[in-house]
This record gives sequence, structure tokens and C-alpha cells, in this order.
Amino acid sequence: MAIVNVTVNGQKIQAQPGQTVLQAAREAGVFIPTLCDHPAVTPFGGCRMCLVEIEKQRNLQPACTYPVTEGMVVSTDTPRVTEARKFVLELLFSERVHYCMYCAMSGSEENTQCELQRLGYRYGLTHWQFPPQTAKRWPVDASRKYFFMDHSRCILCRRCIRACDEIVANHTLGVRERGSRTMVIADDDVPFGESTCVSCGTCLQVCPTGALIDRRSAYMGGECDLTHTRTTCMACPVGCGIDALTRGNQLVRVNGDWDAANGGLLCIHGRFETVEPQPARVTAPMLRKAGELAEVSWDAAMTAIAGRLRVAGPVAGLASPRATIEELSVFRALFAGPLASDQVGLIYGEMPPALGKSAGLADLKDADLIVVVNGRPLDDQKVVGYVVRRTAEAGAKLIVVSDEPTTLDPYSQQCFGLTDLCKVDAEVTAARFPVVLYANGLPASVYGDLRSLSPKTRFMPLYQGINTAGAAKIGLGERPVKGNALFVLAADEIPNGHSLPEAGFTVVQAAYRTKWTDVADVVLPAQTWAEKHGHVVNIEGRELPVVACVQPPAGVQADTVTLAALAERMGQGAKSNV
Repeated sequence: MAIVNVTVNGQKIQAQPGQTVLQAAREAGVFIPTLCDHPAVTPFGGCRMCLVEIEKQRNLQPACTYPVTEGMVVSTDTPRVTEARKFVLELLFSERVHYCMYCAMSGSEENTQCELQRLGYRYGLTHWQFPPQTAKRWPVDASRKYFFMDHSRCILCRRCIRACDEIVANHTLGVRERGSRTMVIADDDVPFGESTCVSCGTCLQVCPTGALIDRRSAYMGGECDLTHTRTTCMACPVGCGIDALTRGNQLVRVNGDWDAANGGLLCIHGRFETVEPQPARVTAPMLRKAGELAEVSWDAAMTAIAGRLRVAGPVAGLASPRATIEELSVFRALFAGPLASDQVGLIYGEMPPALGKSAGLADLKDADLIVVVNGRPLDDQKVVGYVVRRTAEAGAKLIVVSDEPTTLDPYSQQCFGLTDLCKVDAEVTAARFPVVLYANGLPASVYGDLRSLSPKTRFMPLYQGINTAGAAKIGLGERPVKGNALFVLAADEIPNGHSLPEAGFTVVQAAYRTKWTDVADVVLPAQTWAEKHGHVVNIEGRELPVVACVQPPAGVQADTVTLAALAERMGQGAKSNV
């Protein structure tokens, strides 16, 4: 590839053709301040904070949109540039009521989470050069459940609008009015909570100021107070990369990991619902006595379980697909060894058959044809649905094959019933890079037709349960089980309509008090997703790490330790085969 030679502040650097001055400078480690720019969205050139001097150019130029050329000479910190940036900041601080002392994003120069305030510190702003519009009352829209918008802190950078358009392809946000009266709006200027907003929170994550504020984490700490842990979202089988922010052993907020396969994109479940309060924790073993559950020692609980399971006869086991590969493996070994039972499976999570080469999120982005067969990714695997919608808007052909209406239908070029699946074959053959998304529970003939598609086709299965694919690798799948006794590895599962089979004796290993634990004879504590280490296999077939970001309550040990201890109590050690 050709190289473009550029000089920045006297330093000779090599840039790639098509790069902007800002991109080339960043790669060379040269700082240029920005507010409206974000690497995940198209450059806008609106805030003018990135103005630089370019040799042979009369006026200062925005580095975020100005392309590099051979022999270009750039200066980023001349007195003229500094004066211009300071003037821009003075105008921004005066345009609305940026009263930092009351803002949740405010902090010291090292601790502030507001990019505007950070630049104010950097350029020595100590007062308002121009009086702000204190007479105008800027509205606060708090109609959304998880985050709100304070228009007085908006700098009209339009990051939120571009993120909604380009990353999520939801197109909820826009602006009304012009000049100083410009306002960010949702749809046809309706309250955000009544709009087409899907509460993915992407706009919240890219906002550079305190205009968009997360309700739960507001005022819970500045940047240097928070610990960042990169781990895997456990909300659905997409397995998005997340950045878990914690303080004082408490999960404060979840952000998308820009460097992960999901490119920072999350859904309402992974970003917000996972941080919401959950049912009461199980923090100690409990044994039913006189019809009531009472806390007992680990030794008493294990003795009671082992004694009953030895004489119960057939023992059935059900595990949550939220358990890690390591936990499921030890659970499976417990039944294959000491319990000598084949009545073991998942509470839910049917894995569709493998059809061919696996597709990942990157393949969806590159596809020129996407076929969705009986799946509802916008409802069940939301990030996949957002990527499909975004790819379709970029020019890929989208075909939906389903006997029932789906939420992807409005974005598709063609909709067929399952009996018309044969019509897809010619489209797949003609495509350069076709990707097929398919659900479980399809007739065998449909899976056969999909297998017969062109060898260049890539497939992505659509199923429920974060670690359903990982469970399938060790021989566990959704199935009915029967036994005189039942052992349930519930992990941090919430029942959500799933019921357990009846048994004469029931043990539930769970993180929360739920209707499952309420009917159990013995309850054992379990760790939540945020407290455990392990791995899951996601919808792309990739093995992903689950990394603990908080410590479990005292006395709540790893699920693998509990299961192995029970196996030993039964007279034989259970070892993981992972």
C-alpha cells in the first residue's frame, strides 16, 4: 500500500492514503483535542476543537475531516491554534448552562468524565468570557427508564445522532430548529420514552458531556474511582464484549467494549438490565426443616444431600445455560460418575444443528446477502439484529423466510414462507458473500435444504441461552429428565416462566431466592456472572472469557468447588474434562 509522508509539529510520520490529519496524528501519538469526533462514527467537523495549521492553507482546518496529502506540513499547537480552540470552548461553555458543580460527570482535571470540562482545564478557562443563557430554561427529558437527557449540557456535537444512525441503525434521533435554538429530538419531537428508542444506550456511551446521564451510576464516582474489567456479556448467546465498571465491590455501570467483535454495541439487556437490582441473594446453604428453609452449615447441607441422593434411586439433573463451560463440565462429570445417571440436561436452550461454515458478526458486516430463516434476532439476539439492519441499510440484500411476521420484515427486500425456501437458492448462488441466520425447531427438510446451499454460504444459528453451544460441546442440551431426586444448577438464572419437574427430593444451587429455591429441600449458594471466572461459547462458535469484576459474598464459593465437594462426599471425585 502506498504511504503518505506528512510532517506534524516537525515530526516526520507516515500515514495511509485516505486517512485524515486527526487519524494520522493519533497513530503517531500526537494529541489533537476533539469533542464531536468519535472513532466509531463518521467525522462531522462540527465542534472545531481540532483546528490545526496546515502549510499553504490560509485558514485553520479541522483535523477530523481534512485528508492527508503527500508532503503536508501540519502544526497542532501554535499560538493561533490555541487561541482558536480557547475561543471555541468559551462559546460552548456560554451557549448553555454548563454549571459543572451540579453535573454528574464533573470532576477534577484527572477525574472528570466530561470531555468539555477536561478541555476547559487544559486551556485554562477560569470564568465565562461570555455570559451564558441563564434566562432560558433548558428542558430535562427523563421519560426513559434507564437514562435521561439534560439539554442544558448538550453541545450539539451530534455524536448521539450519528451513533443511533450508523451503529444501531435505529434512526430515532435528529434535531429541530437552527442556531442557538437547535435541540436534539426523538422522532417527530416526542418524549424519548415514547419514541422508537430501543434503549441500547449507545448514544449515552458516546456523549462527551453530561447531557446524557445514566440514572443508576450518576454521582457514584469519577473515572479514577472506578475499576474497569473487560469481560463477556451474559445476557444472550451473542456474547458481546463489555467493560464492567465497579467501585467498592459494586457493579456501577456496563459499557460496550469498542475493541470487541460487537464494536461497542450493546442492547438494553446487556447494558442496563444486568445492572438492575435482582432478587435476594442466597448467601448460605439452607435446609428445609418442618416445612421451612433454614440456614445451615456447609457440612450439614452436604451431608443431607449426599445421604438422600445415595438412596433416592434415579437422580435427574438440570443446568442453566448461564453456567460456564467449567461449571457444566463438573456438573456433567458428577452425573456420569458418582450419581451414575444419564438423566441430565439443560433447563432450556435447544441447539440447532450445524449446517456449514460458521458466521461471525464481522461476516454479517461484510455480507452482500443475509437470509434470516424463522429467526427473530431483533427480539432475541438484539445486537445481531442491529448489525443485520445496519448491513441492509449499507446495501446488502435482506431476505426473511418465516411463516409469521417478524420485526425485520420492514427492512427486508423479500419475505417468503418456509415452503418457498427454494426461492432463496438462486439468490445465494448469485451473491458474493451470503450469510444465513437460522432458528432451531425447523423441519428436517428445511435444514436439508439449507445444507444444500452454495458452499460459500456461512451460517449463524439463532438460539436461546448464553452458553448453550458450550453445553452442547460436552453433551448437554435441552431435554426432559426424570428421577426420584432432582439437582438443579441454576447459577444466577431467573425462572422467567421455566418450571422444574417434580421430584421427591430437590436440590437447587442458585445465586438468588426465586420460586425454584422456594420449593427446594436443600438450597446451595452460587455465584453470579460478575463474580465468577470461566468461559462460554457464543453464537459465533468462539470461546469467550468470563472474568470476575466483583467479589462474591463471604461464604459463597465457586460453583465448581461446591460440585466437586459433593462428588467427593458421594465417594468419588468429579473432574472437569475441559
